[in-house]
Amino acid sequence: MKTESIDEAKKMAREESLTRQDEAIFIIYCNRTKYNYVATDGLIRSWERLIGFYENGRYTAGKSSL
Repeated sequence: MKTESIDEAKKMAREESLTRQDEAIFIIYCNRTKYNYVATDGLIRSWERLIGFYENGRYTAGKSSL
């Protein structure tokens, strides 16, 4: 899922993390497209930046230990 607003991305990621109990949901910002992406894939390419991630509805800023 993609969105232009970080607040909207956080809302979407939180809702998704509550439905997927044992999976981290990542919020990634892409410098090329200027969009925030909400995904379960934590792979970050050189032009992207990890904003944070949600696990079971709890937000953590920065990198995941997963």
